[in-house]
Amino acid sequence: TSVAITPDGLHIVSGGADNTVRVWSLASGEEVQRLVGHTAAVSSVAITLDGRHVVSGSEDGTVRVWSAG
Repeated sequence: TSVAITPDGLHIVSGGADNTVRVWSLASGEEVQRLVGHTAAVSSVAITLDGRHVVSGSEDGTVRVWSAG
């Protein structure tokens, strides 16, 4: 399980045992995006400095780069 906050401070990104990466609104606590593609637990997440991409690493041995938003 891993979490990161976007550079603008508006969203939190999480990855976990359900194989998904989720983007949450910090203000409302609501899930605003779900990124599906890993086949095992997501063990790490990071956000690029410009906030345009989410990078996730999984126990399935893959690293994925996703568009944020």
